[in-house]
Amino acid sequence: MGTSAAFARCAQCGGRFRQRTEPGRKKNYCTTSCRRRAQRLRDREALAAPPPAGSSGWGRQVADDGLILAARLAEAERMRMPLTDLLAHADRLSRNAASYMAAAVQDARTAGTGWAAVAQAAGVSVETARTKWNEQKVKRLLARRDRHWPAALRQAELPRGAPEASAQEQPLPGRTAAMEARLQLAAALTNLQRKSAVTLQEAAQQADLSPSYVSRVLAGSRLPTWPVVYMLATIFSGNAGDLKSLWERAHGACPPRRHSVAGAAARLQSALRGLYLAAGEPDLPGLAEGGGPSLTAEAVQEVLDGDLIPDWWTVEALVVRMGGDAAFIRPLWEDLHYVFLASRDVFPEGGLPRSGLPGTEPDAGAGGPAL
Repeated sequence: MGTSAAFARCAQCGGRFRQRTEPGRKKNYCTTSCRRRAQRLRDREALAAPPPAGSSGWGRQVADDGLILAARLAEAERMRMPLTDLLAHADRLSRNAASYMAAAVQDARTAGTGWAAVAQAAGVSVETARTKWNEQKVKRLLARRDRHWPAALRQAELPRGAPEASAQEQPLPGRTAAMEARLQLAAALTNLQRKSAVTLQEAAQQADLSPSYVSRVLAGSRLPTWPVVYMLATIFSGNAGDLKSLWERAHGACPPRRHSVAGAAARLQSALRGLYLAAGEPDLPGLAEGGGPSLTAEAVQEVLDGDLIPDWWTVEALVVRMGGDAAFIRPLWEDLHYVFLASRDVFPEGGLPRSGLPGTEPDAGAGGPAL
């Protein structure tokens, strides 16, 4: 039995073709070639489209991390570091690039991009793309990378005692300690940036700085002024006061003597919170493990919350386990101890609870929040 036919317009080339009128799905294209060309156009449009607000956004963060690693590699090359160190920096950057490819694919897939478009963009077969960037595999990779990022950043640190970028950014005497503090300051800012939804490009625009300079600050290859640290910490939704001691130490500055217990306590607690940020905010039970009977997870939480001013042995154990320099923190604790003894007889063993402070208002410019 014959089948009736009618004419239709091809959705790709606009040409007329015979459209079957029997039941079933109607054709949109005159030939297979037109259908394939239309599919390729849709795939290209999907790749070019910006990701929706609900996409994972992993690619942006990994790309920002790449800027930091690239800045450290460039600084290592400028300093003419040994080939072993240069290749180690390059290897970390290469592994970050591989993570970025996985993150970019995951973001594109979340935005609705098909595997055919992914395969075409990567220059591989569809089956290879599916296997290489399987969703669960990518999520495990990125979650593992996120957990290990603070350690990876510390491994990429430039050597202590390295020359500075310019005369105006050089720290004062105490170069080795200043370099260590500068790297910890960079790590703390990096940790704040990673916790925020702000990219390096956005932060640079808000702070009226170049993205290259911001990436070098977060890489530790540039020592910023305090206004820059304050702006970046604020843009990243952090407490700039927690970074004040690290910044002062990076510049070789000696903290001024405080004349109230509350002011000295605020300064010490801000310094400890800054070290905690620089360490990547490690898990509290793990941080306390092996630190002695007075260093418990509960005690660490109280110290970071500002509810406990610990005794020196607890402070020392905590600082060492956060990768800090106890010799730098000791004067801050001694300042607190001194002003406390001016109003009390003995600093209590095990630390001083917040309620035990003789005053509640810190000195002006204490660099930390009131207790």
